[in-house]
Amino acid sequence: MRVVVVGGGFAGLAAAVELQERRHLVTLFERRGILGGRATSFRDSTFHEEVDNGTHLMVGAYTGTLDLLDRAGAAGLLAFQPELALDYQDEVGRSSLSCPPLPAPLHLLGGLLSLRLPWRVRLDAARFAWAVRFGGEPQGTLAEFFLKTGQSPETRRLLWDPLATAIVNDTPERAAAVLFVRVFREAFLTSRSASRLIFNAAGWGTLVEKIGDYFVNRGGHIQRRTRVLSVLLSKGEAAGIDFLRHPADRESVARGVPGTKERLDADAIVLAVPWGEVPGLLPEDVRGPFEHLGELGSSPIVSVEVWLDTVVVDRLMLGLRREEMEWVFDKGRLFGRQGPPQHLSFIVSAAHRSTPRPNASLVASAEGALRRYFPGMEKARILKSLVFREPTATFLPTPEHEALRPEARTSIPGLFLAGDWTRTGLPATIEGAVRSGRAAALALEAWLRTRRDAGRPGEAAG
Repeated sequence: MRVVVVGGGFAGLAAAVELQERRHLVTLFERRGILGGRATSFRDSTFHEEVDNGTHLMVGAYTGTLDLLDRAGAAGLLAFQPELALDYQDEVGRSSLSCPPLPAPLHLLGGLLSLRLPWRVRLDAARFAWAVRFGGEPQGTLAEFFLKTGQSPETRRLLWDPLATAIVNDTPERAAAVLFVRVFREAFLTSRSASRLIFNAAGWGTLVEKIGDYFVNRGGHIQRRTRVLSVLLSKGEAAGIDFLRHPADRESVARGVPGTKERLDADAIVLAVPWGEVPGLLPEDVRGPFEHLGELGSSPIVSVEVWLDTVVVDRLMLGLRREEMEWVFDKGRLFGRQGPPQHLSFIVSAAHRSTPRPNASLVASAEGALRRYFPGMEKARILKSLVFREPTATFLPTPEHEALRPEARTSIPGLFLAGDWTRTGLPATIEGAVRSGRAAALALEAWLRTRRDAGRPGEAAG
C-alpha cells in the first residue's frame, strides 16, 4: 500500500517506521532539510558542538521512544541514571532527591526522605502518591486535585508546582489534572526503572537522523525540503498530495530558484504536522470537522544557552526553585566534554511572560541565577549566549482543550492524524508524539483490514 506521511518530527518518524515495517511503501515529507520537528539540533559555529533547540528530558517510562531509538541503533547515544536522582537549589541551599534501589513506589518514598523538606511536605507527597495509585482519573484542574488530596501551599511550592509545570508546560491552576496524574503514575509508581532520568549523549539532531537512516535503509523514502500544499481526495477518500519541491543545492538557493510543484498519488495519508496546519491542507468542503483544531491554543517554552569561560555548575542537571530559569543542564558534560567552556542550557516552561522579553533580559536572568547560587560565577565570563523561543511549543493542556484532542482516525477514509496533540492521554512530550505515530499506523492497519474484508481495491502491501 502506498502511504504518505507528512512531517518529519517524532510523530511522523514513528508512524513511518511502523508502517514501513509492516511492508507498506512509505514516503515521508519534511519541509525542512533536517528531521526532528521541535526536537532537533544544529552545530554551533563558534564552539563546534551540537546545540539543541530546547532540552527535552526523557524518563524510563518512555517505552515507545526507547524502543524506536533502540531499533534505529541509537540506544548507545543515551545515558541512563542508575536510580532516580534530582538536585534542587534555592536560597536555603542544595537538596537532593536520591531514590534507593527499592520496588516502586517505595523507592520514591525513600527518595523523599533524602530531600531537605519539612515532614508535612513528605506526608503530603505520600498522600498524593496514594491517591494517584489507588484513585481513578481526576477531573478538573491540577490545582483542584492538589486541594482535594490535601497538598499544602508549601508542598506545592517546594515539590509539585515546579515538577508539574515542567511536565505539562502550564501552571497547575490551568492544567488538566489527568495529564499530570497519568505521567506521575507511569513514571513514578510502576517501576523504579521507569522513573530514572535519561540524558542524550548527543544532540537530538543526531538521534533523529539515526531514525531517518533506519527508515531509509529498510526501503522507506524521505523527501526533504518539500512543502506539502494540499491533500487530494477522490470520491471522498484520501488519494494523494500536491507538494512544492524546493531546490537543495546551495547555488540554486542563493539564486532564488523557485520550487517545482508536483503531485504524488497515495492510498493513505498520515498528517503529522502542527495542529493548526491540518485544516489548511484539506479541501474547503471537508474542513468542518477539523476547524476546532485551531482552538487547541499553545503554550510557549524558552531556552537560554550560555557558554562560560570556566566551569561553574557542578551538576549535570539542577532544579532552581523560585527562579524564572527553572532548570539548568550542563550540555557540554552530557555530550562527553569536560572542562571549559561550560555550555549550560536553561529552560523556562509555560513561558508566557518570558517569551516577549528581549534576549538580553533573559540572558541576564540566567546569569543572575548563577551568581546567586554558584560562587565560581564571581570570576566567570559569558563567552556566548543564544535564546530560543518556541511560542507554540505545546498545545494548551487545560481540561477544556483536552476534550478537543482528536483520535488518529478521521472522518475522511484513508486520512489519519499523528502528533503529541492528538488523543494520546499524555501531555505534549516526545513519548506522546511517538505513541501517536504508532496509533496512527495501527488505525491505518485496522482501516485497511476493514477494506479488505469488504473487498475494496487498492490495498496491496508493498
